Amino acid sequence: MNILVTGHKGFIGSHVFKHLQDEGHEVRGLDKPDDIRDFIRFYACDSIRYDVIVHLAAFAALRESVQDPNKFWENNVTKTKPIFEYCKINKIRLLYASSAGAHEWWQNPYAITKKVNESMAPPNSVGMRFFNVWAEEGSRDDMLYRMLQDNTAQYITRHRRDWIHVNDIATAISCLLPDNFRGVLDIGTGKNHSVLELAMKMGRSDLPILDHTPNEPDSLCADTTILRSLGWSPTIDILD
Repeated sequence: MNILVTGHKGFIGSHVFKHLQDEGHEVRGLDKPDDIRDFIRFYACDSIRYDVIVHLAAFAALRESVQDPNKFWENNVTKTKPIFEYCKINKIRLLYASSAGAHEWWQNPYAITKKVNESMAPPNSVGMRFFNVWAEEGSRDDMLYRMLQDNTAQYITRHRRDWIHVNDIATAISCLLPDNFRGVLDIGTGKNHSVLELAMKMGRSDLPILDHTPNEPDSLCADTTILRSLGWSPTIDILD
C-alpha cells in the first residue's frame, strides 16, 4: 500500500512509520505543523495515490490543553479539517488518532478536540481511541512512565489506567489498514492498573498522592472486543 503518516517524527508516529515500512508498504511522512496546515496545497495535486492516510499529528497533553485550549483547537481541529476533507473527496481510507478521553469528552479541552474529530470524520475512516501509550525508551517527557523513569514525577494519583505499548499500537494500526472496519474503536490492552501500583513497581512509592484531579477521569479501560475480532491482541503488559 501507499501510505502517508502525519506526525511521523513523533513518539507514536515514528514507531508506526517504521513498522509499516518493515511490513513492505510504501510510506511517506508529513510532520511539521506548517505542512499540516497546508496539507491540501502540498498533497492535493500529488502524483501519488495514497491508499491510506494515518493521521497522528496532534497535541496530546491533557493538562496543557486546560491552560491553552486555543492552541489545541487550532492544531487538533482546524489543521485536521483539510486532511479529513481531502480523504472524503478522494475516497481515501483514513485512520486518525482519537483518544480514550473522548469517552468523557466534556472533561478537558484536549478530549473535546478529539470528540470533534470523531464527529467530522469522513465515512471511510477509523477513529483510534488510544489509551495510555508507553515504551521503555523514547516516551514523551510529560508521560507518567517517563517521569517515573527519570525521577521527575512530583506526585502520583489514585487513577487506574490502561497502558498500551507503542509496538502494540503499531500492530493495531496495521490490522486496521484494510477496509474491514469503519467508525470509532478503543486501542488499549483491555486491562487497567493502578498508578500507585506502577509507581511502586518502579521504585517511586515515596511520591505524595494527589487526590484532587479535576478534568481527568478516575478510571480508564479499553474495550478491545472489535480489535480482537479483527485478529489483533496486545502482547506487552506494563507491569511485566
